[in-house]
Order: sequence, then C-alpha cells, then structure tokens
Amino acid sequence: MAIDSIRVSFVAEVPLGLKSLREYKHPRKIYAIESADSLAHAGFEVVFGEVMPDDPAVISIKQDNISISWQRNKVHVLCPMESRLDVLTALADFGFYEGELHRLESDVEVQEPLAEKDVEFAHRIHHRNRDHWSRFGETIERFSRDRLIYARLCSQLAFPSLTLSPKSRQIVSKLLRESNIEDRLEMYSDRLEALEELYEGANDRVADYRWYRGGHLLEWTIVIILIFEAIAMSVELGMHVIEFNRDSKAEVIDLSEEFEANIIQVENDRVTFVKKSLEPKTLGVAKNLRVQEGRMDRKSGEVTSGSALEKGLGDEAFQNIPVAGIKAMLLTDSKNEKIAQIQVLRASSKKAK
Repeated sequence: MAIDSIRVSFVAEVPLGLKSLREYKHPRKIYAIESADSLAHAGFEVVFGEVMPDDPAVISIKQDNISISWQRNKVHVLCPMESRLDVLTALADFGFYEGELHRLESDVEVQEPLAEKDVEFAHRIHHRNRDHWSRFGETIERFSRDRLIYARLCSQLAFPSLTLSPKSRQIVSKLLRESNIEDRLEMYSDRLEALEELYEGANDRVADYRWYRGGHLLEWTIVIILIFEAIAMSVELGMHVIEFNRDSKAEVIDLSEEFEANIIQVENDRVTFVKKSLEPKTLGVAKNLRVQEGRMDRKSGEVTSGSALEKGLGDEAFQNIPVAGIKAMLLTDSKNEKIAQIQVLRASSKKAK
C-alpha cells in the first residue's frame, strides 16, 4: 500500500477554495479542514499506509479492516481507500475535543507550581505582599473561564456526535475509551477545584484585610459627615424659627391697615387690587396668610368673619376673576408691604327685630 499523508488543521475561517471536514461550535467555534501547509495551523498529520509499532505513548485501535495508531501530533492509519473520509472525520472530532482537554490540563500543570508558592501569600495576608493581590483575582477569573469550557467539553466527550457516520462514531468511541477520557476529565476537575479553592479563599481574605485597614477611616468619615449635616440642619431650623417669630410679630401684632378693595388678579402669591377707584396696586402675601369669607351688612356696612378658605389663594373664588374684581377686606402688616389677611366679602342684610 502506498504511503501518503494529509494534515487536519483547525481554523477560525475556512480558506477560499477549501471545504471543511467538520464544524464545531462548542467549546469554541472552529472548523476542521484538510490543509497542505503543515506549519500554518494547529492540528495533526495523518499518515496513510503504515502503523507504528507498539509504544506505551501511542493509542492503538482496530475497527474491522481499519487500524489506527494515535499520537497527538501524528496519526498512522491503515484502511481501505473508501474508508478514508470516515476515518478523517472521526480523527478530526477526537483530535479537536482531546486537544481542548489537553490545553486545559496543560494550563493546570503550569499553574500548580506557582500555586504552591502562593499558599503562603494566600493564607497570611500582609500589606507588603499586596503586589500579588491583583494576580489572585486574574487567576481565579481565568479558572472560571476554564471551568465554563470544561462544562461544555464534558458533554462533547461523553458520546460521539450523532452527525458522524456509524463507522466514524465507532472509531471515536474506541479512541475515547482507549485514551481514558472519562478519568482524565475527573482528574482535571479535581485539580482545578483545588486551585479554585486556594485562590477564591485568597481573594476573600484580601478583601477582608482591605476592609479592616480602610473600614475605620470610612467609619470616621461617615461620622464627620453626619455631624456636619446635623449642624447644618440645626442652623437652618434656627433661621426658620427666627424668621417665623419675626413675621408673626410684624404681621399679627403690628397690623397697621385694613381696607376694602376689589381684587382683580392673583398670581404667584401676589395680589393686585383697586382701592377707592385709585390705580391698581400689587402686594405680596405673608407666609402665614389667612384667607376667609366675610359678610358685609348692606345697611350698616359691618363686616363679620366667616369660615376659612382652606386652599387659600388656590380657592375657586380666585379662579376666573371677573373684570370688576372680587370685593374683599384686606389686612396688611405694620410696614404695609405684605397682605396678612383677606376676607372675601359676601353681601348680607339684617332683618329688623
């Protein structure tokens, strides 16, 4: 049988003019192709026409009239010409998923010696070792990504893909069994879990230590802020009390003028009125403005107080004021600058006894 070779490569995009052997979506999107360039892409070489002699480092299987000797970078195959496509697709599936697992295993092997050195820094947190703290976080993030890849990889390595031909699935099943994939997955998970616990614990202890160092300063900062806020509120309250007392004295005790007028406009707490056919005048209102109804006796001109208008200037009496205005009795403060009381007059007459 003539000896020839084909390279199976894994690429992110299929080059123009080539067809993919297989397409993978998990644990990452990639294509398997036949490539003539043995150095351009990751993959392995398949040599048809010979089988390697027995070697502990080689996985050897037989399926009907097919013999395969598997090494990670080079595979030797004896098979009929009509079985080549089945063999290539089976080798592509096994090679890709086994390679992904090998990559995860290699990452753990690289990290384990460093983890042994990090045990001291992870359990005895000192400020002088703070340069290592960011690396702890980066390491656990990398392990979290590897754990996600591992979870997706387990389902792919459990059973051959149903999109393969029956003969290809049989080849993949034997390769998985002979390469002890199930045991390798379990051992990898155990080793990864030990590293995760080490660095997760380190991150937690670093966080606690940082809070211990910075917590007191934060607490004192909060206390100082609360003290300043309490002082500001007390000053504001005192100013309101002083202003209220001043307004009360000026607007209640020292009332200086009471007169009848026609209110022609109320807007933005300002009242415009006409007094004794003079020009319109506008005054603001006091904060404790009293608004109530009043009754004026038509014969005697006497004014008596009625019920209070709870809505004040918002009462419907001041909505849609007629052109002639609303007749009212106005009471101003001692400085005659603000209106302290408004009595909306309603005409009434006294019956003779």
